[in-house]
Amino acid sequence: MNWIKHDYKFLLRHLLTGLILLSGGILSVRGQVELRYANNETVTWQEAIDMYKWLDEQYEDARLLQVGWTDAGRPLHLFVIDRGRHFSPELIREAGRNILFINNGIHPGEPCGVDASLKLASELLSGKDSCARYLDQSVVAIVPIFNVGGALNRSPYHRANQNGPIEHGFRGNARNLDLNRDFIKLDSKNTQSLVPVLRNWDPDIFVDTHTSNGSDYPYTITLINSHAQRHEPSQARFLDSTLLPFLFEGMDRSPYLMSPYIWSFKRTPDQGIISFMDYPRYTSGYVSLYNSIAFTLETHMFKPFEDRVLATWHFLRETLRFSGLYGSELAKAKSEAWQEKMMRQEFTLQWKLDTSRSDLINFSGYNVKQRKSKVTGQQNYYFDRSDPWEKEIPYYKYFKPVITTTVPDSYILPSAWREVVDRLQLNGVEMEQLSKDSIMEVDIYYIEEYKTVEKPYNGHYRHYDVETRTVTEKVQFLAGDWIIPSRQKAIEYLVQTLEPKGYDSFFSWNFFDEVLFRNEYFSPYIFEETAEDLLKNDRSLKKEFEQQRKADPAFAGNGYRQLRYIYERSPWSEKSYMRYPVYRLNRPF
Repeated sequence: MNWIKHDYKFLLRHLLTGLILLSGGILSVRGQVELRYANNETVTWQEAIDMYKWLDEQYEDARLLQVGWTDAGRPLHLFVIDRGRHFSPELIREAGRNILFINNGIHPGEPCGVDASLKLASELLSGKDSCARYLDQSVVAIVPIFNVGGALNRSPYHRANQNGPIEHGFRGNARNLDLNRDFIKLDSKNTQSLVPVLRNWDPDIFVDTHTSNGSDYPYTITLINSHAQRHEPSQARFLDSTLLPFLFEGMDRSPYLMSPYIWSFKRTPDQGIISFMDYPRYTSGYVSLYNSIAFTLETHMFKPFEDRVLATWHFLRETLRFSGLYGSELAKAKSEAWQEKMMRQEFTLQWKLDTSRSDLINFSGYNVKQRKSKVTGQQNYYFDRSDPWEKEIPYYKYFKPVITTTVPDSYILPSAWREVVDRLQLNGVEMEQLSKDSIMEVDIYYIEEYKTVEKPYNGHYRHYDVETRTVTEKVQFLAGDWIIPSRQKAIEYLVQTLEPKGYDSFFSWNFFDEVLFRNEYFSPYIFEETAEDLLKNDRSLKKEFEQQRKADPAFAGNGYRQLRYIYERSPWSEKSYMRYPVYRLNRPF
């Protein structure tokens, strides 16, 4: 009976929503947005788009743009608030203004930002929000809901551990992809649409809105920033010394205190928390490759939905306030970061947490206790909210470089690898095709070892622990193959994706798996005589072979492995096998 009542109220609410939108009253639209989250409800995708369309119609400073398509067959939108009324990133830059870019609904079951952004936009445009004054310096660009397919898949049952809203979207998109793991592999139409938008708008500050899972604590909102060690030194200093203190102090003045994202060093936060290393697969890791300062906002799943929305709204206002007050400093830090990035000779491909270093931060938490489960009969731990604590805890935010690489003058990518070419072009990478067949001396990676996950991860069987050897040889390239100069705005993106040991390289995401298959091979009983002749005529090969036999008893006891060793070093072994098909050119082209 309760569900019948709920469904009746649900239908009535939608009828009233339609009447409100037809009536065209700004107070009614804003009231509806406020009413919905105050009643533990979030707007649907269509309602959000209709409200942004209405704002577009009512205010000359606003425009709702259709910027692409999604896997659900519905369009992707961008809502822009621009007092200069350019609605063009190029003209906005020429006017000396910065861009705050807000992405919502990448996980539609975490919709705080969807409602908070509607509240922000309507109140800025109406002048109700005092932060409207900062629109003279800053343009606000809002993706209403990025994961449209997930937003259309609404249910009360997607988020088992979350306190509302009553009905919400699903984490996976229409192809069941987690879009916050898609910014390198670009499997979804959603991300294929958004990436060119991000490259074109090139935000100064990027915010991605979420709700967290995990431990229990008093904070309504926690923050992940694009990791300072992944930024250039000037921008890292600006982030740590100016921007982050400003945002935390601003949230201290709000009703909602903010903590760094709570990823416990051990089981519970009282033993320390870890800073999140945002690799390029994530929104924040991706945009920071291009010197955008990025934030992933995580409201706490146990807090009431209304509080989560309002905490997100307060944070977005503080970010806009910073953009307005520190616009020139923000631009200067980004400009200096580009100068530093273009001079880089080396980049880090993988990091490891440095457990020997930490900072102390003041933190509030709940004591962890145990009790007998009424379901399983076993002991289970819980956070006792009636027993709070406050103390200094370690904040492990320093990482060590594990794998680094130098930057070549250019990469060369054969045109046959169309899927990779497409992704480079979506990222606006500058590259040119060879006009004729050419032989060039290049550095070549051979894949020596790699591991592969046993189960698919977001649609791919990812490779990791990649080991390579490098040789320098002359290679035949064909007309149409791509020369990709490194010294361009995509410099770090190119290094992270084209170097096979990169944590989120195209190799790790299976885009070059064809080279891991051997097309030609040998029959041992026939190759025996050929191997004998090879050892007889190649002293260097014979010496290496004998050393391998002495060093590895298992090898010496396996005839097939020995013949394979010789075959792989013979002229008959196919050169493409395990040869990584992206080549490094270490001279100007």
